[in-house]
Amino acid sequence: MKTIFAFMSLLLCFKHVQASHNPILTEQQLIEILIHPDRFKQDAMRDPDRLPNKVMTFAGIAKGDKVLDLYAGGGWYSELFSMAVGPKGNVFAQNDHLTWRFGEKEITERTQNNRLPNLIRLDQTAIADIEIPNHSLDMAFMAMNYHDLFFTHRQRNGEMQVLRPEIVDYKTAFTVVQQALKPDGVLIIIDHTAQPGSGYSAANDLHRIDPNIVKHQLTDVGFVLLEEAFYLRNPKDDLNTLVFDPSIRGKTDRFIYKFGMPISDKNKTDQ
Repeated sequence: MKTIFAFMSLLLCFKHVQASHNPILTEQQLIEILIHPDRFKQDAMRDPDRLPNKVMTFAGIAKGDKVLDLYAGGGWYSELFSMAVGPKGNVFAQNDHLTWRFGEKEITERTQNNRLPNLIRLDQTAIADIEIPNHSLDMAFMAMNYHDLFFTHRQRNGEMQVLRPEIVDYKTAFTVVQQALKPDGVLIIIDHTAQPGSGYSAANDLHRIDPNIVKHQLTDVGFVLLEEAFYLRNPKDDLNTLVFDPSIRGKTDRFIYKFGMPISDKNKTDQ
């Protein structure tokens, strides 16, 4: 069974590469973007912890691609994708009411004066309300934010602050994402690892998520897990520490998954 799964994963990945209209950018080309003088000046400070050249190589970004950056926050990755896809591509930087609350200042500064002309902001827009034409996206990307689907409250100064009235319906949200992706499109998920079986409590208490929840939910929607990358794994992270704690911030154990479209949808394009 493992052999069959591995073969299918390789086959689906091969189809994604072959179907791309433009060559996938090499890691060296992506490194050149990281050191470009026009890049938002403070962004490079996070490169050693995030390894964006390796992450985007794994994602398979190409010139001319159309990318949806889910829960983009301040737009750190949105800018890199904007530079990578070039003037013939587009990046949709989406934030709902919660993530906009934390990212508004930075993404507003980042995009002022039409600084990233191929970037389209979807401000205070729920994932379920995204209006992007069906089968138009090459990639959807979500970095360190899947847990925010279930981030509903926090403790501040001894008081409980309610941030969402309820958790986000992952089925509705990612069905919209799935419909927007091309048959050979991919969904990349990166997040801070939580203890197995920790449920949604880790999202509120630690800003982490059990990777099994991500795999189960996206498979439930119909996505196919193609690959996993291990660039950001850290076995020394005990998984019980808040990700903002100085002892682990920027060094958490993070999983990176690449999901593809349902095989049935791919078959439709082959007939």
